Amino acid sequence: MPLRHLPADREGGAARGRAPPGGLSIAGARGLVRVLGLAFGLATVVGGVIGAGILRQPGVVAGALGEPFLIVSFWVAGAIMAAVNAFTVVELGASLPRAGGPYALVAHALGDRPGALIGWADWMNGMSTLAFLAVAFAEFAGRAGLLPGRSPGLLAVALLLVAFLLNWQGTRTNGAFQTGLCAAKGIALALILVAVLLAPAAPPPPAADAPHAALSLAAIALAFRAIHNCYTGYQTPIYVGEEMQAPERNVARAVFGGLGVVAVLYVLINIALLRALEVEAMAASPIPLAEGAQAAFGPAAGLAVAAFGALSVAASVNLRLMTHSRGAFAMARDRVLPAALAHVAPGGAPRVALLLTFLGAVGLAGSGAYLALVAINAPLRILIEIALVLSLVRLRQTAPDLPRPFRMPLYPLPALIALLGNTALLVAVVLEDPANSGIALAAVAAAALFIWWRR
Repeated sequence: MPLRHLPADREGGAARGRAPPGGLSIAGARGLVRVLGLAFGLATVVGGVIGAGILRQPGVVAGALGEPFLIVSFWVAGAIMAAVNAFTVVELGASLPRAGGPYALVAHALGDRPGALIGWADWMNGMSTLAFLAVAFAEFAGRAGLLPGRSPGLLAVALLLVAFLLNWQGTRTNGAFQTGLCAAKGIALALILVAVLLAPAAPPPPAADAPHAALSLAAIALAFRAIHNCYTGYQTPIYVGEEMQAPERNVARAVFGGLGVVAVLYVLINIALLRALEVEAMAASPIPLAEGAQAAFGPAAGLAVAAFGALSVAASVNLRLMTHSRGAFAMARDRVLPAALAHVAPGGAPRVALLLTFLGAVGLAGSGAYLALVAINAPLRILIEIALVLSLVRLRQTAPDLPRPFRMPLYPLPALIALLGNTALLVAVVLEDPANSGIALAAVAAAALFIWWRR
């Protein structure tokens, strides 16, 4: 599709390089191209959501809640919350198919400064996500016996480098690779689920002599943070809106179709684990899914699950590097970041933005602190989701005639639920881990001061 220069809109966005809905961007002499179809969208929503979380976090949730009924109920509630949040993502993404993810949407709805702030938060979120995924890859690879004798830090950096080189090749090549890899992840997880369901049932626990203690706010916050982390990743289409074919249809199909598949898998996996393992065994294991498979087929099955974890996380790293480099690209196109980051290579890859995102992730991965990186990442993601809900509400007021291929059902009720739910979750996450949450919020505050001073 040929590129064309676009007249300035009433906000002046296109004059600064911001593409209007449905248009292609101008980045120097060339721009992004529409080469990603529905198969890419579905596969990458499934593959973007399924990662290290479902292998590690069922144990965290089991340890926090302690009761099988509560455990399953919280995973169902997490799926519902993800769907409610997805209403916002889909309405905005289908109406404003742009590169840059939350940055582009918030800037359009709330203005340049809030957009820049969320863009910075999302870029930090992306680099920290890449870092903790790379560290998780090293842990899974070590458990599976892959590349023995290599240090975890070296494995994490090597994975980031491979993903960087794949993204460097261009959108069409990397998109095809990512589609196949993400589809394979979903199929493999379904096969592991069947294996755990075939495991002998764990003996029933002895009757409790005393009632369980009431759940604390910290336990609820810990469980929801873990589940929220597992369901995130469905936002992929809003980062590549300018590269998707027929985004007005395919954004909704990809997000809701992919989330539906993931939710069914996640709930069934937890039911299967609770059948194969005692709650205490789930809570004590760093990879409960490996323990469940091991109960069915012996040690080799546990190693196979760990190998799947390494492969799954590797695919997620490649996808996240692709999407979050688009956020940096979009900010550079609007002069929030240096203009050099808006350069697009002939294959469609924003290579300078890729390079800086890669280097930031490498710097964070060098810490090797998986749990701290996850804790720092959590409030950033929640802030971004709150900003997206506010953007949708603002656009409903200021642009009622904007074409909306998908409209949030029962508006404004889901928006209010998402806003209140995410705000409560943010407060709970900060109270549960004030030190790491404080690092994230301090970084956002520093970015806000710089943005307001610069503009």
